[in-house]
Amino acid sequence: MAIRLKSVKKAVIPAAGYGTRFLPITKVVPKELLPIGNKPAIQYVVEEAVAAGIEEIILVCHPSKVGIIDYFRPNKDVRSFLEKKGKKEEMVELERIESLADFRVVHQKEPRGLGHAVWCARKEIGDEPFLVMLPDVLIKEDSPSIRALMDTSLRSDWGLLLERLTPSEVPSYGVIRGEKIRDRLYEITGAVEKPSYAQAPSNLGILGRYLLPPEILPILNELREGVLGEIQLTDAVDILASKNPGHGLLVNGEIFDIGTPEGFREANSYFLDALPTRDRRPGRAGR
Repeated sequence: MAIRLKSVKKAVIPAAGYGTRFLPITKVVPKELLPIGNKPAIQYVVEEAVAAGIEEIILVCHPSKVGIIDYFRPNKDVRSFLEKKGKKEEMVELERIESLADFRVVHQKEPRGLGHAVWCARKEIGDEPFLVMLPDVLIKEDSPSIRALMDTSLRSDWGLLLERLTPSEVPSYGVIRGEKIRDRLYEITGAVEKPSYAQAPSNLGILGRYLLPPEILPILNELREGVLGEIQLTDAVDILASKNPGHGLLVNGEIFDIGTPEGFREANSYFLDALPTRDRRPGRAGR
């Protein structure tokens, strides 16, 4: 039986990495809080989840990255300051951000891979279906693919968002094995993490949005370290697919990999240009 939109209420956002490509700023500021346009990167992903009907956000963080969860929690001192200054618009926006979802935090004390990050959230996930949403990937679409993925009428109870890769991109992604069902839609029968182009089963890469059943958790618990010496979520997906094929939906929109400085700059430029003129006017000297 397919997972329906209304039955998926939890999303896991892994955010425990050190952000070494953005040092030295990420020594003190989590990469996920660096601004894209007029808000921190992770807020786009949280808002994408909420727009799809998610009510509970599980943030998987390193214990040192307290700023991420603090961003989504009320701050009495800031609220008091804004009230005294009569900054009503700022108050409304803070309250909106704080009420987006029920935020939970779990810790991943060492970077052992995406699969391990998801396993760290197992108690909060429980026995419910859930999303995994990588904050390194921003997607801009007129009709969000994540909703279509969640509301699919297929028989399978899990799925992935996909993108078409160039030969040079293949070795950096998890790549699916599968067959096309219809336009943009694929049956997934397997997956390989970071294959060479010659060994890749297709040119369809996993885009950083996973719709998963709770049955993946015991698979992760038994999984051995894979590529890069890490517990790879792609390896667990491969095992899941061998027992129960899933579905993949090819994204038709703008995709930004903000895990690299180049992708980050591209996304920042795109989202700045998309802002209303009043929100992107330059500052004035002396203000």
